[in-house]
Amino acid sequence: MAMKHFSGLVSNETNDEDSGATAVLCNWISTLKEEDIPATVLERAKHLILDGIGCGLVDAHVPWSEKAADAILNYEPEGQCSVIGYEENLGPLAAAVLNGSFIQAMELDDYHSVAPLPSASVVLPALLAAAQVKHKSRSHLQNGGKPQTQESARTVSGLDFLIAAVVGFETGPRSGSAMHGVDLLQRGWHCGPIFGCPAAAAASSKLLGLSADDTESAIGIACTQAGGLMAAQYEGMIKRVQHAFAARNGLFGALLARNGYVGIKKVFERSYGGFLSMFSQGNDKSPQYDVQKVVAGLGDVWQTSNIRVKLHACVGGCHGQIEAIEKLQVVHPQRFALESLSHIASIKVGLSGPTFAHDGWEPHERPLSATGAQMNAAYIGAVQLVDGQVLVENFANTKLDRDEVWNLVYKTKCYHDPQFDKPNHGCGARVVVEFDDGVTIEETVQMPRGFDPPITDDEIRNKYRRLAISAIDQQRMERIEKLILSIDQLDDISVLIQELSKTTRRVCLEK
Repeated sequence: MAMKHFSGLVSNETNDEDSGATAVLCNWISTLKEEDIPATVLERAKHLILDGIGCGLVDAHVPWSEKAADAILNYEPEGQCSVIGYEENLGPLAAAVLNGSFIQAMELDDYHSVAPLPSASVVLPALLAAAQVKHKSRSHLQNGGKPQTQESARTVSGLDFLIAAVVGFETGPRSGSAMHGVDLLQRGWHCGPIFGCPAAAAASSKLLGLSADDTESAIGIACTQAGGLMAAQYEGMIKRVQHAFAARNGLFGALLARNGYVGIKKVFERSYGGFLSMFSQGNDKSPQYDVQKVVAGLGDVWQTSNIRVKLHACVGGCHGQIEAIEKLQVVHPQRFALESLSHIASIKVGLSGPTFAHDGWEPHERPLSATGAQMNAAYIGAVQLVDGQVLVENFANTKLDRDEVWNLVYKTKCYHDPQFDKPNHGCGARVVVEFDDGVTIEETVQMPRGFDPPITDDEIRNKYRRLAISAIDQQRMERIEKLILSIDQLDDISVLIQELSKTTRRVCLEK
């Protein structure tokens, strides 16, 4: 397979404003074809789409998703874009917000371990809306307001959708890596709504068939809207929506740029007011950012293959902690039997610097919100000890104030363990449990399942089925799976979109 080596076109000077990195990325986006992408990457992208859609189906009617839908449907006029699990149609930006919030609603969606962002909740909502906008014919006006020729509606194929998804899956992690990935999280920024803006813009631009120059405008427009505060994790519901802001921002950039609206150029390179420059302010890295990482290995190294699929319904940084406790429960079943947990005197949890800053905080209120509980290492560990799992139902409102969980939360102390600051080890953990008879037991997980080797495609399909069957009937579940896994054979993506827009059941969290 002949591959295009775009990264060699960039200046060797690390942060040269004339390095051409943004332009090189946009040229790659606009010219990327099926034959440029390894078959294994395309297959993995199909399964990442399946995983994201499964999350959206099951989470469309959890309480906070319904609250967001009710609020937006109350003021937003009817549009042409569908919403997962609802009969109503909305405008493209509003539809992208809801669909993104559904995919991310229960912390079951994917994540990238080096440049942390959930790709499905950022990329797929933008593409679903862009595909339907692209279908809509519209009248152009000549000078004087007279109608010009009407643009004919074009069909979006499944292959178009798949290639655009790969573009988004590649762009987000590269944008994050260029500003040292998890460093942004450690400083209190919510990475996904930031790294996700260029990802959604890139994907939408590809689907809409924008030129390289217009794609650069779209990414510039998206990046100037980027933001997100990690304080959203403590209470309330807004964290569930913040990744969807990136989907909306990227889509908005592409929709403006397709009509010739000019955005920021060289948005990655600009030292004054540029995307990388501004979000790198205040870090202690040298250099503070590296624009070459935006295009490093472009066409050869595929970030799509480095997107991790979650097996636990909580923040990805705590998955190593969960699996360390799982191992302790298997090796020492009597010590960790439910009736023996009262004999635990203390629990110490060592985490990477970014994960400790993000999730190692001490709870100062009881109960936590569902959001806060899914973002707190002490609470997550206590749930694994008591319930033997960390899934959606473990964060139901009726389970957030259990004495047996909180007794363990109060005994837990998290700390920064530098051994997990190595690349790809940021989600690892060391768990040390001391009992009241003086016995101490510990377990360390350097990398949780799904890092090396990755979660298999079979495991992703099984996860999708477990999620989807709780929200839709088996026949519909099987139709959606078949459509996604053969998406490159679809002449018209609207067949899949129609299946997604049918109503879904409200999933009961009380189990």
